[in-house]
Amino acid sequence: MRRILIIAVVAATVATSCSYQTKNFDQLFAGFTEDTLQTAQTSRVWDRNGKLITELRGEQNRTDVAIQDIPKLLQHAVVAIEDERFYEHSGVDFKAILRAARSNVSAGGIAQGGSTITQQYVGNVFLDRSDQTGSRKIEEIFMARRFEQRYSKDFILGKYLNWVYFGNGAYGVEAAAREYFGPPSCDRATTIDQPDDRKCLKVSELTLDQAALIAGLIQAPSSFNPYRNYNAALKRRNLVLGRMLANNYISQEEHDQAVARPIELVKDVPLLQQRYPAAYFVEDVKQWFLGNPAFGPTREARTKLLFEGGLDIHTTVDLDLQASAEATVESILPDNGTNPDAAAVVLGTTPADDGQVLAMVGGRDFFGDSPEAKFNLATGSGRQAGSSMKPIGLATALEMGIPITRVYPAPMRIEIDEPSICGPVWKVRGGLRPPPVDPATVTPDTPEVIPQATLVRATRSSLNVVFAQLMVDITPKRFVNMAERLGIGKGRLKPFCGAILGTENVNMLEMATVFSTFARGGVRVDPIMVTKITNRDGTVLYQAVPNPVRVLSRTVDNQLTWALTNVINFGTGTRAKIDRPAAGKTGTAQNNADAAFIGFTPQRTTAVWVGFPEGQVPMRNLFKGGPVQGGTFPALIWKGIMQAAEKGLPVQDFPAPPPSSTTTTLPPLPDSVEVPNLIGRTVDDALKSELDAASLILAQANIETNEFAPGTIVNQAPAPGDLAPGGATVTVEIAVLPPEPATETVPDVIGLTEAAAKQALAGLTFAVDTVYETDPAASNTPPAPGVVWSVTPAAGQITPTNSIVTIKVNPSP
Repeated sequence: MRRILIIAVVAATVATSCSYQTKNFDQLFAGFTEDTLQTAQTSRVWDRNGKLITELRGEQNRTDVAIQDIPKLLQHAVVAIEDERFYEHSGVDFKAILRAARSNVSAGGIAQGGSTITQQYVGNVFLDRSDQTGSRKIEEIFMARRFEQRYSKDFILGKYLNWVYFGNGAYGVEAAAREYFGPPSCDRATTIDQPDDRKCLKVSELTLDQAALIAGLIQAPSSFNPYRNYNAALKRRNLVLGRMLANNYISQEEHDQAVARPIELVKDVPLLQQRYPAAYFVEDVKQWFLGNPAFGPTREARTKLLFEGGLDIHTTVDLDLQASAEATVESILPDNGTNPDAAAVVLGTTPADDGQVLAMVGGRDFFGDSPEAKFNLATGSGRQAGSSMKPIGLATALEMGIPITRVYPAPMRIEIDEPSICGPVWKVRGGLRPPPVDPATVTPDTPEVIPQATLVRATRSSLNVVFAQLMVDITPKRFVNMAERLGIGKGRLKPFCGAILGTENVNMLEMATVFSTFARGGVRVDPIMVTKITNRDGTVLYQAVPNPVRVLSRTVDNQLTWALTNVINFGTGTRAKIDRPAAGKTGTAQNNADAAFIGFTPQRTTAVWVGFPEGQVPMRNLFKGGPVQGGTFPALIWKGIMQAAEKGLPVQDFPAPPPSSTTTTLPPLPDSVEVPNLIGRTVDDALKSELDAASLILAQANIETNEFAPGTIVNQAPAPGDLAPGGATVTVEIAVLPPEPATETVPDVIGLTEAAAKQALAGLTFAVDTVYETDPAASNTPPAPGVVWSVTPAAGQITPTNSIVTIKVNPSP
């Protein structure tokens, strides 16, 4: 039988050589270098400090490494078990072929292959893998011999070790090392409970027993899968170690020690269950890449490049700050089943990180099971930002020359009858209560006292009635133009008066862009998520280049910033106060269904939104028994994130505010004062005298709650016992009873456009739920798209303010 086999092989080889001696293998291999016939490579996403966030891969998880970076013990393990005469033959091992032939005859089928490492590589890379005929095998033999004439053993072995499949989706030794063994050299920070730590180890760190296990997988990755067939994998590993000993690659002692070790693997996490930090941010980076024609003519081409191109994507996110931002949200809004969710964006505004997205909280858990889990609340279609849109109107006014000290009437409610600007009569609530009047002094001739407020006061106290009048002066068209110049997406806002009160949807990335423009002194820089992308060969595919554009003059921006510092120091945003100058604005949507706080220092800008992802769910009684507003949870989250974002940065002041009209000489102030405990007390003359004596200034803010007696101080900042500089402000929160629910008459909005209807309802502090549905009564005639045809509660019905009014609108075709 042996003689028959030898004669058959030699005869086949000689016969086939006549057919293949003229085949131009030189032409087939021409130009084949390290850079040609590239395999699919896994791309990697890095944070700004060089920490690996995650890997992006297609069907093949592969990262090529140079042969010199693959340890000799792994090279020897593979050679010993797959092709022990690799360094002796010229591409074909006839002894192995005869041994395989004998085995196959005995088995009555194909039991052994006998192919060398070179044959395995060229046969799979250059030939049809599905062809199992004898002629294909002979062609493989000749290709292997010619391949070895052209290339060195190290070159061939390196190509093979980066190409071959090791099971569990791992192609190549680098992916296999991380897939099965993970740590120790983990250069990545995680913020999740079950990090995918397999992405940390490098092939160069493998131990002898680990290298032997990987080498043993090549013959049958599924059969020897250590996760599913531990005993078979252990037996195969020890066989590899035995072959390494027989070929003098290791000593008897090394062999015995490696055999005695159990197989220790990282947890097997399926691809779709693998978790990684900053997931919402990474998803936005992927979508940015896939939508950018600069990376390929079609989305299909861009997808292939992203997941198989071996790219290194260097992003702007700071994983440490990201972890702090997520922890802040969780500490203030624990996931207890009743709390709302939150979104946040942090932008850098220093020369080193200008416009860069440093952190992004898009929701509570990207990998969660809820239908809204993967929807990015920070960058998606957006929600109402409420009064945080008012600074856009203030910027428009200042640019037009309207002074920041202009005085407007500020009653509790007004009606604006400017049909050419705002459409039908616009009813707006939200002003100042008139000063108390002694009834004994009132006569029929006593004039009504109407409160008034400057734009500074209106900004600080977020007075809707003043900004509604301001919108008439600046016009909706100018407002929308300014919003787009500052960073709101084009076409996002409709030119209706209600936009200044935040009735239109915007997202937190847009709002952070707007306020970062204020932080730079009026210069806009569009957000940057990726600083650089390099190809697998290290060449630069993309380099971010900021494009600063001046939007506001320095003078206008200084006045605006000064007004916004008052919001934090004395107004609706006192809970956001941090240990350095800061400016910002609260925002609360109708019915308390959305709440936001957006603010900045000279170095960082952060935008925070709080609400329920599934829709505009009222957030009543969720904050200390009162409603959620921009100055509650959002301000507290903003404070926590900004404290982490500013860590290590020097304190910087804003430009000087507008000069005062008077000059006052003040007595010298002490360097520091211990802040007294005011909680539980009431604001009376004794308390005021105590603060005066300590050179401290009192600022008061009301909080609506039923938990404390009216007039009781329930919170203070700075905290009791803190040291504060002389002349510092101590802000106290004073309990007041929630007002009796106000009511309004639902206006008739049928026949109006969607935007006009929202404006009319928002002015009366109704929340609006829009349903896009065709008017069934218009079945015989085409319905007008975008027009309201139903309102619930019905027009004319007396309804509590902040209630939800549902409008039905004919959808656009």
